[in-house]
Amino acid sequence: MNEPLDTAVIEQRLRDQVPALQQVGGAAEYAVVEKLTSFRHGSAYVVLANEEDVPESDSRSQRRPSGRQQVKATIGVIVAARNYRGKTGSEALQEAKPLIGAVRTALLGNWIPGGQLQRPLKWLRGDVLDHDRSTLLWIDVFSITYFMGDTTS
Repeated sequence: MNEPLDTAVIEQRLRDQVPALQQVGGAAEYAVVEKLTSFRHGSAYVVLANEEDVPESDSRSQRRPSGRQQVKATIGVIVAARNYRGKTGSEALQEAKPLIGAVRTALLGNWIPGGQLQRPLKWLRGDVLDHDRSTLLWIDVFSITYFMGDTTS
């Protein structure tokens, strides 16, 4: 496979493992939300941030004998939470913590189904992406390494 990493399997994992999520979408669904207050509470969005070559460890620039290239993909999982009683956004963060923990639990570990995803995801960082008085967007960033190139051999 030489296509960009398909995040659909990650989206489905969240649907299956995190029943508290009211909605799970991808980059397209995330992109159409125009205002922070329009995000649905309890929603998550899986977005492919970038892909890059994993350099050869012996510092020689040659392709692997198999003809396949190792690629590192970076994925963001954005969780939306809301607390209307809040005045600073910190209440929304408290509301989001159980969802954030459930998302992390669902995506870490040895659940990889195959296809492009042959290795577990690695958690890199988490942070507030945006917030106002009542709505908070949290992003957890994960990476995964996979291979692309000739798969016929």
